[in-house]
Amino acid sequence: MPPLRLTSLLQTALPHLSTNGRALLSALGCVNGHVPHSPEMAAWLGFHDRYQLARSLRRDGLPPLEVLSGWARTLYWILEAETSGISLRELAERERLDPAVAYRLVRRVTGSRWSEVRRDGLASALLRFKDRCGHTAPAQNTHVVAVAGNRVAPQRLIRRSHTASIDTRDRSVAMSNTPPHAVPQPVSGFVRERVYMTGMPYDVAFTSAGHALVTRPHAAMVDVVALDPLRVIRSIHVGAAPTRVVPARRGPLAYVTTQFAESVDIIDTGRGQQIAAIPMPGHALGAALAPDGRTLYVVTNQDRLLAIAVARRTVAATTPIPLACPHLAVHPSGRWIYVPCWRAAVVLEVDAHTLNVARRFEVGGAVQDVLVSSDGQTLYIANERGSLDAIHLATARRSVVQLGTGALGLALSRDSAALFASLFMAGRVVVLRRVALCESAVIATGGRPQRFGVHTDGTVLVANDAGWVDSICVAERQNI
Repeated sequence: MPPLRLTSLLQTALPHLSTNGRALLSALGCVNGHVPHSPEMAAWLGFHDRYQLARSLRRDGLPPLEVLSGWARTLYWILEAETSGISLRELAERERLDPAVAYRLVRRVTGSRWSEVRRDGLASALLRFKDRCGHTAPAQNTHVVAVAGNRVAPQRLIRRSHTASIDTRDRSVAMSNTPPHAVPQPVSGFVRERVYMTGMPYDVAFTSAGHALVTRPHAAMVDVVALDPLRVIRSIHVGAAPTRVVPARRGPLAYVTTQFAESVDIIDTGRGQQIAAIPMPGHALGAALAPDGRTLYVVTNQDRLLAIAVARRTVAATTPIPLACPHLAVHPSGRWIYVPCWRAAVVLEVDAHTLNVARRFEVGGAVQDVLVSSDGQTLYIANERGSLDAIHLATARRSVVQLGTGALGLALSRDSAALFASLFMAGRVVVLRRVALCESAVIATGGRPQRFGVHTDGTVLVANDAGWVDSICVAERQNI
């Protein structure tokens, strides 16, 4: 999620930009101007290479990436200095940057010393930024999709041949340092298969045809993954920073929240291409589909919850929420929407028809994924503070399970007997008995496990933004 203040500042200063230009400013806002190498930025935004990115900058009348990132970083420092009164030296040291380098960057970008920039203020710096970037409207205000066919690079595959014994009670092992080629195998849970992919895989969802869809936010792609064996069979280019993917209830369509493209992209998984886009006010983050498939609920970084009429592909209603995050859940009855509000430390129960807030569940910490049990009785909440909350919806009675480290994604097994939680800071997935809420297994994945997808045949996939997707399972059913 890009910091809204800097992103809005950059985009307001240059309102004439194309979709690609706005996506680039969003990416720069996300990293506070500290841009990665140009090939990595090009992949993040969905370009073939850095040369195509450079051509897109020229079409928008923008300076080279290095100059643009320098301006973004300078404006971020001015914002921080004006807000908190902190000096440039302190800002540089906070970023582990030599202060002399920071002072030289400001002088090179603005042509003035830092003391002069601070005296003139943010408004003056923005005027200089606009002058440097020009005011000429682009020749074509369309998104350039970097597609070279649907060829997929060969993917490495790891299949389980045997299970190594590891004591699942040992919490002292730093699983996050596990190298990609070594998959530790706990006694009661293991990684069955693994497929590698670039672009920091984040979300997984299964289509009605039985394929998995995986979003890759740093590659502007959604991959179609087959299960037997686990492999990528198609890659679909979408807008920049795809985050959540929601398949339609029936048919080949799926909805993808693309943050930097400021839209919900509609893809046809059978044809392997994007077919439409629904513009959003702000960056689309989380999404969930109503049980009848007629309404798609979306949250954006402008702290809004939107109801989208799927048939008309338009926003039908909207309501404010505090501190949105990329997660959302709909009650099995379709009556309620559960919206986690990240560091506001609450989960809102929203009426699906009116978008009015019915209840607020104060849970503390920093809430992440939410999940409603298949019987509609219990709401489960993953929390970055290192816990799992279970709220009985009829009585609002709350139970808390301490996990010892931050939790992000949640999933229920096909029979609803097991609850999976991804411990992204520790490189593990913990499996709990759903009714008793006690630990049944720990599966070491390494990396940073994110969100889950559960197939009707019981297959559980978990995306890992360290660069792969795992198929995981629990060895003994009676342990659940």
